[in-house]
Amino acid sequence: MMSFIRNLAVLTFKEIKSVMSDVIMMIFMIYLCTVAVVMAAQNITTEVRNASVAITDHDGSAISRKIAAAIVPPYFKRPELISDSEMQAAMDLGEYTFVIDIPPDFEENRARGLNPSIMLIVDATAMTQAAAGTSYLTSIIQKELSFDAKSSRLEPVRTEVNVLFNPNSNTVWHIGITQMVGALTLLTLMLTGSAVIREKERGTMEHLLVMPITAVEICLAKIIANSAVILTIAGLSMWFVVRGFLGVPFAGSFWLFIGGSLVYLICVASLGILLSIEAPTMPQFGLLCLPVYIILFMLSGALTPVDNIPDVMRRIMTFSPTTDYSSFTQDVLIRGADIHTVYPQLLVMGGESVFFLILSLLGFRSMLSKQG
Repeated sequence: MMSFIRNLAVLTFKEIKSVMSDVIMMIFMIYLCTVAVVMAAQNITTEVRNASVAITDHDGSAISRKIAAAIVPPYFKRPELISDSEMQAAMDLGEYTFVIDIPPDFEENRARGLNPSIMLIVDATAMTQAAAGTSYLTSIIQKELSFDAKSSRLEPVRTEVNVLFNPNSNTVWHIGITQMVGALTLLTLMLTGSAVIREKERGTMEHLLVMPITAVEICLAKIIANSAVILTIAGLSMWFVVRGFLGVPFAGSFWLFIGGSLVYLICVASLGILLSIEAPTMPQFGLLCLPVYIILFMLSGALTPVDNIPDVMRRIMTFSPTTDYSSFTQDVLIRGADIHTVYPQLLVMGGESVFFLILSLLGFRSMLSKQG
């Protein structure tokens, strides 16, 4: 047992030293966990931002000017007044996402107790802004009209919405954490698998075979070393970049997140070992690794809810460790869940880690026996 621990420690240190000596890889890992996360979180958004609005004002009344004045940045650009003849051409050219058409005598008809309509024309090719922007503009117009004492004798209905966990619906919180989940998955797959491929391509695997060490020790050392390096970089990035720079308030325990991340990384690292066993060269490993990563990440529920995908695929993805890890991360960091809430996810990820670890150890031992 002492010999096993000693050999494992020596091999793990060797792997860590090998990873950290690769300057290009270290720069790429740091970039993917810092700059790439910030850029994605601050620039990828499903919210309405700087949407272009034009107004065709046939009324020219005080209420139409109030509506125009209420449409302000950062959600919308300042609205521009255009004529009927300009409206169709501008929409065809995509110059405006929204056009508000206020009919003639709008204010006068409202004063008479009539119910005139305002037409809102939307360019729905701007999909991310069309639905939310329509809701925003409708709310703005209704709010301005509700201030008009002559608009109705009925008491306006009040709607109060309570948003839990992310009260301002800030997409930076979601995108920042999602990017880290993707970065951890990709880096662990690539780094662990490339460690095996590198040994095979350089011919150093034969050197290991003549040493008094076992296949289990070699495989475990690669999994532990690469997981430790990635977890260290990811942990520092989550604390200083996601929490510090992006301002995501960690509602739950950071150390619980680190513990769950370690379990997940062992699972993904074992999967990386399995992929590297099947791929004899680095290009083939990259081609094999990329679709696996895309399926794991895109269908995990990190980007879109799992309920949105087809039923058969949703059932399959319940066995994916990335699905459990995405849910675990959101529960701990956003919802503030404790160990009593997320222990089922930890148990599932632990079981998946053991399963993939056993497969990787058996596959690695079989690969070495064929080389020997």
